[in-house]
Amino acid sequence: MGRADDLKVSMSEASLADLDLEGESYGVVSDLLKGRGLATLYECRMNVLTEFQRGLYEGVMAKVPKEIALFLDPIVVSFALRDACDISGVDFVWLDLEGDGDLGCSVWVREGDGDVVVALAFGLLRRHLEKYLIDVYDRGTREDMVRVWEAGLRLQECPICGEPSPERRVIAVNKRRFRGWTCTGCRHHVVVPSDVLDYLNSRVEGSG
Repeated sequence: MGRADDLKVSMSEASLADLDLEGESYGVVSDLLKGRGLATLYECRMNVLTEFQRGLYEGVMAKVPKEIALFLDPIVVSFALRDACDISGVDFVWLDLEGDGDLGCSVWVREGDGDVVVALAFGLLRRHLEKYLIDVYDRGTREDMVRVWEAGLRLQECPICGEPSPERRVIAVNKRRFRGWTCTGCRHHVVVPSDVLDYLNSRVEGSG
């Protein structure tokens, strides 16, 4: 994502009623929110995370339940955090950002409220991971990822650290095999979403 001054707020949602942020530069909005006593909880982009965003992502992921950690990525986490903000009861501001051909989002809360939002987000992901995978990855994208894997291709870059090091790999978890890529640098996994959906569906059928 570009420098803060290059980004604009394309949409905002907030528990604070008197904020009109759309169309403003991210730099101006950041100063305004800091003045209101809010701080960045999470920030994400569609492409490779910046160093600042990576630090926020790793901080959030340090609290993630192990049984779903493999299946998460920055965008899936951002969708859950957005829903968690809505039901949290804390003061928050959610921003959709765009500029320089890039898209992203940012969520702000008051100091000390972040743990509440993160805990709610992972509760939602535990119960509704299938919903979030479908919301983030449409059918065409899911099919494209399968085609890339079956063609034996490596990903051009890791979405977390940006290094051209993800290797195509079958990842085994609890006797289940998932197609994907593992970054040899930061160890982040990219798992084919359709494999995760098949796995979740099999668990539902097995419990019936």
